[in-house]
Amino acid sequence: MEFREVSDTNSAVVPGALRAFVDESPQPVVVLDQEGRVRYGNGAVAEVLTGDAAGPAALTDRLAADLLAVPSGAAGSSDLLAALEEAVEATDPDEPGECSLRATIGSGATLSTAVRAVEEGWLLSFRRDAGADGAEPTPSRAELLRQALDTAADGIAVLDADGRYRYVNPAHAELYGYDDPAELVGGHWRDLYDDAVADRLAADAAPVFEDAGEWRGEPVARRRDGEPFPQELALSALPNGCIVCIVRDRTEQHRHERTLRTLREATGDLLSATDRERAAEVAVEAAERALDLPLSAVYLATDDGARLDPATYTDAVAATFDDVPAFDGDRESLAWRAFTTGEAQRYDDPGTAEGVYNPDTAAAAELVLPLGDHGVMITGHLGDSEFDAESVRLTHTLASSLTDTLDRVAATEQLRGTNDRLERLSAVLSHDLRDPLNTAMATTTLARAEADGDVVERLDDLESVHARMETLIEGVLALTQGLSGIDPAPVSLPDAGGEAWRTARTAGDASGATLSVDGEGVLMADETHLQRLLENLFGNAVNHAGSEVSVTLGTTADGFYIADDGPGIPPEQRDRVFERGVTGGDGTGLGLDIVSEVATAHGWTVEVGESGTGGARFGVRGVEWVEPPSG
Repeated sequence: MEFREVSDTNSAVVPGALRAFVDESPQPVVVLDQEGRVRYGNGAVAEVLTGDAAGPAALTDRLAADLLAVPSGAAGSSDLLAALEEAVEATDPDEPGECSLRATIGSGATLSTAVRAVEEGWLLSFRRDAGADGAEPTPSRAELLRQALDTAADGIAVLDADGRYRYVNPAHAELYGYDDPAELVGGHWRDLYDDAVADRLAADAAPVFEDAGEWRGEPVARRRDGEPFPQELALSALPNGCIVCIVRDRTEQHRHERTLRTLREATGDLLSATDRERAAEVAVEAAERALDLPLSAVYLATDDGARLDPATYTDAVAATFDDVPAFDGDRESLAWRAFTTGEAQRYDDPGTAEGVYNPDTAAAAELVLPLGDHGVMITGHLGDSEFDAESVRLTHTLASSLTDTLDRVAATEQLRGTNDRLERLSAVLSHDLRDPLNTAMATTTLARAEADGDVVERLDDLESVHARMETLIEGVLALTQGLSGIDPAPVSLPDAGGEAWRTARTAGDASGATLSVDGEGVLMADETHLQRLLENLFGNAVNHAGSEVSVTLGTTADGFYIADDGPGIPPEQRDRVFERGVTGGDGTGLGLDIVSEVATAHGWTVEVGESGTGGARFGVRGVEWVEPPSG
C-alpha cells in the first residue's frame, strides 16, 4: 500500500500529526482547505474519487466540488461545503459529522462520509455505502491490498527513510511478541535487535540494498520479552523511499536442522558401536537430545528371548518411575506385545490402553517400537505434550538404525565365536593331529625297510591312508585359517601352473598325466593362493579322470581355464561341485571349496562346464592381466 503526499508544496501546510493520521488510516482520507481544494490524501482516496490507481498525486490542487457532490434528494444544502458545515454543526464537537456524498467521476459510488473540521479546513474519511440490494460494496483496490497485508501469514512492515515503522501487519507484530501492531508504529527497527546485531545487519545490508534495491539475510532478532529468535528477512525498496520488510520466523527450521544433525551424529556413533549396550545408549541419548523425548528407554531380549530387560534409559525415566521393570509373557505389557507381534504402537493416552503394564503411568504419550528379535525401544512425553507426525517419523528412523546396528553387532559376535572355534580347530589340526600323523608316517617308513611279502602290501595301504589324512588336514587348515593374507602381485600363469602341476601329479601318483599350456600371460594374484587354486583344480582332474589324464591350462580375455579329457561332470551336478563336502569319488570334498574361496578373495568367479573333449572345464573370470594373454 502507498503512503505518500499529494504534493510536496501542499503537504507542507498540513501538520505532521495530521499527515501521519491520514497515512495510517485504512479508509480513503483526504484533507481539504477552507476553499475546498485538496491539500493531502492517502493512497486509497485517489482510486475512490477518480478511479486512478496511480496514487494521490492525481488529486493535486483539485477542487473537491469537481470530485464530489451532494446526492439529489438529500436533506440539507446541495452545496458541498455547506453540506460539510451542516454535518459538523449537527454533531457533538468530539464526534465526526456524517453525510452522504457521491463521487462524480471514477467509481460514481455513493460514499458515507465522516467529516471533521480541522484548522486547515476539512478532514473527510470515506466508506462506500451498501447497494440497493443490501450487498456490501465492492472494496477498492487499495482496500483489498490493505486487507491482504493485514491478513498475510508472513510478517510485513513498511519503514520510512529514517528506519521507522509506518505500517505493521498483525503477523509482523506477533513475531516480535506484540499484540497490537500500533505498538510498533513510529518505533525504529533497531529497537528489535541487539545493538551488535543491528550494527552488523546495517553494515551487511546497506551496500547491497543501495545497489540492487533489495536484500535477504537471516539475522537474529529479539522478541518483546528479550527472547532471541532466528529470522529470514527480505527488504525491498519502494519508489517513495520507503522499505518493505518481510519477516519469517526460522526457529522451527533451525530446530529441525539441529535435530537432523544430531541424528546424523548418532548414526555415526551407531556405526562404530561394538556391543548392544553401547548401541542402546546412543539411541536413547539421541531420542532425548534430538527428538525431545525425555522418557526414552531401550529393552533388550535375553538370549532365549523369554524376557525384556532394561538396557538403558534417560534420567527422566529414573526420576519419574519408582522402578523400571523387566517384561515377559507372564504379565501383559505394551512392550511385550510390540516385541512379540513385531508391530510398532503409538499410544496418546497409554494409561487407558488395553494390556498396559501400569495403568497409573505418568507418561502422557508413548511410542513402542520393536527392534527385530533384539528388543524394543520405548519413548514418550510427560504432561500435555503430544507426538507430531515428524517426530514419529524420525523416531521410527532412529529405531530402524538401532535395529540395523544390533543386527550387525549380533552377526559380528557370532562371527567372532565362529573364528574362535576355527582357531581352536586349527590348533588341533596343526599339533594334536599332525604330530601323531608325522610319527605314524615315519614309523611306517622304518617298518617298510624291514618288511617283506604281504606286510609290504599292507604298509602300502597304510601309507595311502596317511597321505589321505595329510591331504584332509591341509585342506581343512586352508579353510579355517582363511585368506586374509591376500597380497596381489604380477604372477606368470605358465610358471605358477607348472609348479602346481608338478605338485598335483606327484600327490596323485599320476606319472602318465600330461599338461598342455595354451597361452601365456601375467596376472595380478597372490602367488601362494593362486598356486593352491591351480593345485586343487589339477588334483581334481587327476583324481576323477585317472592317472593318464590330459589337462590343458589356457587363457581367455578376462581369465583362464583348466580343462581335461576325463568323463566330465553331469549338468545336474555342476551347481553343487563347489559346496563343502561334495565329492565325486575318493576326495575330501574340500578341494573345489578351496578353489571357490581363493577366487572370491581375489574378486574372481569360477564357472564349471564341459571341455571340448567331453571332460570337465573350470573357467576363472574377472582376472586383471598385467600382460595380456597370448597364444
